[in-house]
This record gives sequence, C-alpha cells and structure tokens, in this order.
Amino acid sequence: MVADGTELPIVAAVALRRTDGRVLLVRHADASHPGAAEGRWTLPAEPVTDDEVVETALARLLEQRLHLASDQVEFSESVGLPGAIANVFACAKWTGDPAYSADDYADAAWAAPHAPGAVDLVEGVRTYLASAFPAPAPPPQPAVPAVAMPHSGEPKNLIRREATPAPPPAVWSMTPDDLVAEIEEARDALTAAYARFDEAWLDVTLDGEWAPVDLLAHCATVEAYYVSESRRLAEEPGHTWRGFNPDQAEAERAGLARPEYRVVRARLQAIRVDTLSWIESLDVNALAAYGNHAERGAVRIGERIQQIANHDRAHAEQLAAMLVATEADDEDAE
Repeated sequence: MVADGTELPIVAAVALRRTDGRVLLVRHADASHPGAAEGRWTLPAEPVTDDEVVETALARLLEQRLHLASDQVEFSESVGLPGAIANVFACAKWTGDPAYSADDYADAAWAAPHAPGAVDLVEGVRTYLASAFPAPAPPPQPAVPAVAMPHSGEPKNLIRREATPAPPPAVWSMTPDDLVAEIEEARDALTAAYARFDEAWLDVTLDGEWAPVDLLAHCATVEAYYVSESRRLAEEPGHTWRGFNPDQAEAERAGLARPEYRVVRARLQAIRVDTLSWIESLDVNALAAYGNHAERGAVRIGERIQQIANHDRAHAEQLAAMLVATEADDEDAE
C-alpha cells in the first residue's frame, strides 16, 4: 500500500539462477507494465490478476515469457518494486533454454547477483540479490611465493568466463549496412593477405598443419557455421547456440587432398553471397535481439554475425605471419 492508501499490484517474479551462479536480469519492453520497474533492469515479473493465485502467474511467466518449464521453484521473498510488490521465487533447475520475445523484454542478460555491475538496477532487487545470493568466500591461497609465469602470445580462456564481463551496450547502433561493410572490409583484408603469396606457396604447410589455401577453406566453413547458428537464434525460439568444434573439423579434413584454390574461392564467394543476402533482409531490431548461448548466456544476433569479420581478420594476420616465413625461407635459399 502506498501513502495515499492505494494498494500496489502484486506480481510474480523469478530469480532464475544458472549453475555458474549468475541470475537472469531483464528490462521489460512496456515500462508501464506492473513489475516493469519503469524500464530499469529487474527480475522477470508477471502481473497476478484478481482471479488467480501467484503460482499461476509464475507458471505463465516461465512458460510463455521465458519459454522453459520447472517444477523446482521455491518462494524466496517479497520485494518492493516501483509501482508493484513482487513475490520472488528462486529457480535453479529447469528444462528448455531461456528465450524471450521483444514484445515482452527490451533486453536480457545474466549477471552475478552479488556484483551485477554498473547497471540501472532497481534498488530493491539489488538488495534482494545481494542478500539471497551472497558472494562466495574466496578460496584459500597457497603459501607459496608469487612467480611471474612466462607466456607466449595472448593468454586464452583464462579470465573470459564472465567473471567481470563488460556490460552490453544499451542500444545496438549498427545497421545491416554497417555490418555488411565491416564483413566486406575484413574479407578484403583476408584475400589481400592471401594474394601476396607466390603461387608455389599456396598449398605448402607453413603453420602447424595449415597452408594458405587451408585457411581460406576454413574461413568459408566457419562463416557458413556462424550464419547457420545466427539464423537459428533469430528464427527458432529456445534455440541455444552450438559451439564450433575445431577438432571435429580437423578430423574431417584429415586424409583428404588439399582443396584446389579455384574451388575454395568459388565456395567462399557463394557463402558470402548468401551471408550478405540474409543480413540485408534484417533490420536494426533483429540485429539487437538476443538469443541464448550455452557459455555466454544472452548474446546479440548482430554480435554473433560480427564474429565472421573478426574471424577473417584473425586469419589475415595469420597469413601475414606465414608470408614472413616464406620470405625467410627464400633468403636462406639464396
């Protein structure tokens, strides 16, 4: 009840907690919706109508808004929201992959409940999360002196598992034309790096088991994979991004003759035509939409497509390093 005696509406809210401890936060699409917290970050919430119990609204929230099912929810606490009282239920086990419609939520992300970061989170929810899911105690440190460990190149997969993730941009600013331009620029850099090789070096192993022509074939395969998974995120509610398996790709390539350059270029171009055609059929809202990723949680469709350009750029740099190796070999032969 507020100061003027008006009773606040009741909503059912869920603290959906992943196995890594992160909780799902959302921004409701309709800021005037009960429990929407005026468009700020909060827990997913569903109004409780006068003729139903809270558990019915909770079931609707899980099934219709988040597209999952669970029979393991427990009442946790009542929390004050701007314009509503939320009966919060905790849920750590469910079936299905959380997904949502842009009609329901403007944004969604997984966050550490005890340290959600610099987001405009409703204060009542921030207090609830900190008390219901406190930070785990740090593990005891071994009594050994610190020693600087040598490394070569950029460390991989050490501190990237959302320990302190950068908050996603509040607004996706890239248009389909912007994305097409970035992808084309990266592909131009890749093909330009490849064109610097003398023809005699194109199918010669220069980096591990890679020859320059192998990298072009690999870029075509990865682009087709990224487009396929991005389309499924955009078009299939509940789909979870399947990770690319480089070991499987390498096993399939083993024992096969190296691809012929003209065949690789034709496949690369055919896949690119399909990629650009699909991107141009999208709009900014489609690129800004979120899908689910098994490791990263909520991911933007546009960001996933943008990885095609990042991948091409990475292999353009690899080709440049390969070229240096051929030049060194030519000098040794003189």
